[in-house]
Amino acid sequence: MKALFITTLLLFCGAVSAQPVIGENAAAALVSRALQAEPLLWLPFPMPYEIERSSKDKDAGLLDALFRHGLLQRDKQMKMAEVEEDGRRKRKVLATWIYDYPLAHREQGTQEGFYYGTGKLKQIVELSSAYLVGDYYYAEAYIQWYVDDLQDWVKDPAFRTARTLRRSLESFDKPFEKRVYLQYDGDSWGFWSGQPGLL
Repeated sequence: MKALFITTLLLFCGAVSAQPVIGENAAAALVSRALQAEPLLWLPFPMPYEIERSSKDKDAGLLDALFRHGLLQRDKQMKMAEVEEDGRRKRKVLATWIYDYPLAHREQGTQEGFYYGTGKLKQIVELSSAYLVGDYYYAEAYIQWYVDDLQDWVKDPAFRTARTLRRSLESFDKPFEKRVYLQYDGDSWGFWSGQPGLL
C-alpha cells in the first residue's frame, strides 16, 4: 500500500511539473487569431496637417491621394507669413490646405491612422519547444505573414513611395517575417504580445 502511494505521488508530481507541448497546428491557430484581431494602421502624418497648395513634394502628393480616396478632408486657408526669398525676409500671403480626418472620424475618437488591412499567417517557419521563464512556459514561433483585406486605396500609384504600403501589396509573394511568442499559463496556451517573462 505504501509503495502504491509513493508511486502515485511521484506520478502526480511528474504530471504537475511536466513540460507542456504545443503542436504546429495549435500554434498556427493562436497566431492567426492574434494577427487578424489587430488592424494595420498607416500613420504617415500627425493631423491636422498644413501644407502650401502649390507644394509638389512627396507629402503633398500623399495627402492629395488620401483626400481623393475620402480618407481625409481639406480646407483652404489664406494667411500672412514671413518667408525668406533671395536671402531676404519678407511678408507674403500663403495659400494653404489644412488636411484632417473627416469629422465623423474625429467625433468617434477613432485611433489615428489609416486602416489598410490585417495580418494573415502564411506559415510557421520554426517553432521552439516550450521553455520555462519565471513561472510560465513559453514557445517561440518564427513566422511568415502577409497583409489580408488590403484596401483598394493602397493600390493608387501615389502610394508607391510609401514603403510600408508598397511592401504590403507584394507581401503574399514576399511575406514579412517576425518572431512571436506563445505562453502556457498552467492550463492552456495563448498568444503572448510581450517578451517572455515580462508582464
